[in-house]
Amino acid sequence: MILLSLTLGVVNCFVVIGNLLVFYVILTKKSLQTSTNHLVLSLTISDLLLGILILPFAIIQEHSNEWIFGHFGCRLWLSVDVFLSTASIYNLLAISFDRYMAVRQPIKYPIISSTKVVRLMTFLVWFCSLLLAVILFVLLTLNAHDSEPTKDCQPTSLPSMYIIFSAMASFIVPAFVMVILNVRIFQTVLHTSRTMTVKSKNGSLRVHRRKEPIIPVKKHDKYETRLSHEEECVGSPSKEVIDPIPVVAVVEKHHKSSAVDAPAIRSFLTHTVVFGVLEAKKTNIINHITQWWRRSTVRSPNPSTRKKCMRRSLRTEIRVARTTGIVVAAFIVCWIPFTTIYVLQAYAVCTVAAGCIPASLFTTAFWLGYSNSAVNPILYAAFSRDFRIALKRLFFQKPKF
Repeated sequence: MILLSLTLGVVNCFVVIGNLLVFYVILTKKSLQTSTNHLVLSLTISDLLLGILILPFAIIQEHSNEWIFGHFGCRLWLSVDVFLSTASIYNLLAISFDRYMAVRQPIKYPIISSTKVVRLMTFLVWFCSLLLAVILFVLLTLNAHDSEPTKDCQPTSLPSMYIIFSAMASFIVPAFVMVILNVRIFQTVLHTSRTMTVKSKNGSLRVHRRKEPIIPVKKHDKYETRLSHEEECVGSPSKEVIDPIPVVAVVEKHHKSSAVDAPAIRSFLTHTVVFGVLEAKKTNIINHITQWWRRSTVRSPNPSTRKKCMRRSLRTEIRVARTTGIVVAAFIVCWIPFTTIYVLQAYAVCTVAAGCIPASLFTTAFWLGYSNSAVNPILYAAFSRDFRIALKRLFFQKPKF
């Protein structure tokens, strides 16, 4: 029992410390403060609160083999557990949706990645999670039997209808949607990779994802530009943490006799419409469009430079899609065992109370779901180059005095 408690304590420490590091890095590194990473920050907060408010009480219950905090404490603990666990899952769903829109709907992505929309998505994540928790707390309060002693406080003892409802709302439906979104993301990235390879071999440098070519758009408050980078690689994006919008079409071959070709004009019109809608009241559109037009008419780089730009853009998209896909896959693996056992309790097919499911198996499945909150920071550090660089600077960079 002591060994089990120590193991669970280590998991709790990983949850708290790992998410604290991600929280600190995102808040202190301006290069990581993108729309996607604001959703990652929301995920980090939900996982961090889970490690602070939920896991210590679960460890105490496992160590003492009983719930020692009373009936009201049990109701409150279970409700907060549902609140934070659901918020973590919904944040993953929001991140997958953000990546899907960036890759599959690049024209609409500036609207999705705007500050107002990201705040709305974050609000909906926490509001829906809170709603599920409030429903549970009310149900438990109405069916409370406070005169009886509290021996156990587990989600398997919840009402059957709520078990089915919460399993569908908190795991099954979000997991199904996330799998579909990530499959579509990878299909798009792979299609782009194959198309780029074929077109490059045939002498054409145009990459297709939609019928109309567009240019990568930066979402900045002050629209800061890097002219040196753009002169080197017209139409190529910077790192994904700065410009999360993927490259959907890159610069075609320019004829020497023409200064501006038809795709450039269509890109200009697209650029004008998007930014005219988004920032008409906040910035000087005329100046911004003038700067863009000047940059778009610059002499096209040589073919070898353009190929490098295209490959760099594709690597960026693959890297972001891979990280998101791995995080979602880890979530599904961690939560499937507990969800399966959880749903079985509603139908009384094979219950924990009857001994059909061993207590050790239930504890393992229960904590495997919690461990997902510890896995997320590790995955970001392992598979996201930008988080990895930021963490290395945090630990190994010498302080400046």
